[in-house]
Amino acid sequence: MRADTVDLRRIFGRDVRYTVPLFQRPYVWNRDDNWSALWEDVRRTIERAEDAAARNEETVAPHFLGAVVFDRTPYLSSNLETRQVIDGQQRLTTLQLFLFAARLSARSLDHERSERLLGKFLENDEDLFDRHKHPDHLYKVWPTNADRDEFRAVMLGQGGEGRLAQAVAYFQGELDSWLAEASDPHVRLEALVQTMREHLRLVVIDLEEHDDAQVVFETLNSRGTPLEHADLVKNLLFRNAEHAGEDVDRLYATYWSPFDQDEWRTEQTTGRITRSRLDVFLTYWLTMRSRREFTASALFKEFERWLRDSSIPTVEVFSELARYAEIYDSLDQHPLNGVEGRFLYRMKVMQTSTPMPLLLFLYGLPSAVLPLERRQRAIRAIDSYLVRRAILNLSNRDYNHVFRELAGVAAQQPERADEAIVKALSALQGHHRQWPSDVAFRTALEQDPLYSRLYRHRVRVLLEALEDELRTEHTEQLTVPVGEHVDAKLTIEHVMPQSWRENWPPREDDPLEGADRDELVHTLGNLTLATSRLNPVLGNMPWEDKRQWLSKHSLLVLTHGTLLNPPPTVERGDWAADWDEDRIRARGSYLASLALTIWPSANDLLALRVEPQPNGA
Repeated sequence: MRADTVDLRRIFGRDVRYTVPLFQRPYVWNRDDNWSALWEDVRRTIERAEDAAARNEETVAPHFLGAVVFDRTPYLSSNLETRQVIDGQQRLTTLQLFLFAARLSARSLDHERSERLLGKFLENDEDLFDRHKHPDHLYKVWPTNADRDEFRAVMLGQGGEGRLAQAVAYFQGELDSWLAEASDPHVRLEALVQTMREHLRLVVIDLEEHDDAQVVFETLNSRGTPLEHADLVKNLLFRNAEHAGEDVDRLYATYWSPFDQDEWRTEQTTGRITRSRLDVFLTYWLTMRSRREFTASALFKEFERWLRDSSIPTVEVFSELARYAEIYDSLDQHPLNGVEGRFLYRMKVMQTSTPMPLLLFLYGLPSAVLPLERRQRAIRAIDSYLVRRAILNLSNRDYNHVFRELAGVAAQQPERADEAIVKALSALQGHHRQWPSDVAFRTALEQDPLYSRLYRHRVRVLLEALEDELRTEHTEQLTVPVGEHVDAKLTIEHVMPQSWRENWPPREDDPLEGADRDELVHTLGNLTLATSRLNPVLGNMPWEDKRQWLSKHSLLVLTHGTLLNPPPTVERGDWAADWDEDRIRARGSYLASLALTIWPSANDLLALRVEPQPNGA
């Protein structure tokens, strides 16, 4: 490779096309991190040049903008010299947007000479190409596929709402204000044009015949703030496709283009790591495919290893990624009701994402292989495993291994993946892996002070699920549909208050004088849900007042069906007359039995009939 330091005349002052390969990431620079810094650098350089001119100094210290890497490509359909941008496309694109904004400012000042000079940095000589066949050869820089439509619209003066149009608007606003501050805006504009031509420098690295562009690309982007792993994966796949003679434009349009949209580039947090949604998806997908453990920082290298070892044609990889991306989207947007919707809701609330590789595998199986009934049984098993362990406050540190192993087990017999998952979960041993038994689960639900021991969202998930289970097809739907309890208006309410001594004296026949209440008030039997407005009103008020407030303002079956009225398993005519230890324990026992039906054991799940029966039996 050859490196040289050049000014912008050497880069944009000639007729040339700098094409950004489609496997590069879209334009991502923004005002706070990039545009304002570039403008500040340019402004200071211009003002240094103005000061030097005022002192009759002939030399001005140049300002270095960074480095770009180019690879030679054949001249196609024109006489224009062509370079492929291996690194530095964000900087080159931004410079073009800045120059375009400067030309708009020159035009508004009717300064034709500056407008013409700036135009020579933006557009190629039309005599060197066929404008009718190749109109986009007019532009010095031609961005990656995802940005081309917007770039063309911006450079034609059609504006828009995207990031490129925002950059032009930002730069033009700054330039217009800065020019207006000068005593002679025309002189300052000329200083701007001279600075852009002579005083800004880039280090240009030209690759030579035996340089591997892929290796250079990866090396350059492993420094400082690297590209996302998804961008490196994209680069690798498209270069492989290009070397295999595939139609890369078709592959991009058919399979990859959605990944360059903002919805896949938004950041999200898994564990303690913040990454793009696309990186997160690729991690889940690759875990499902490779069934290997790897860190988030090793995603690209693991993908590269898997691609090499699997020998799967690149076209098939593109197709598979697109198909599983649709599945991932469908899981993200699944209605929050029914067996699957409620489970996915609980995963989100409890911030548990480790089952996702297994879920991708299950949802990727055709219904002819794994019918809906079987998939739902697998989902119920995973749900039961997670919730039972959460209620017992057991560690989740081994979940990555557990669900990666389950994906392997399910893949061995996909048509009976549900049975394989249930049996594999039930066989897990050890404190960090075992599926809690019915006895352990019931004991925790009836006796443990869940509110004081667990994260609040776990207790809410439990109470919400009980409410969902208590409703029937004849129950009125509340404003917030079943399952959409992410609405924070519902909060956890202690029926017997935590500060019970104020208005809830212990029973006269209690030899311990209520000593056991401090834990009992935090058990399931004493908890319900109330709106955030009702909860503080209830406070520590005595039972008679609290009962009337709940009766008047609450619509939950959890409250009316098991608290204000006796649970179905309790025959007691004076149930609502008081709220004491006996009632708390009786209600807790009933709700625990209900929870066991929501999150059944392995044996109960295996006993379910999932095969369609003949004659509708």
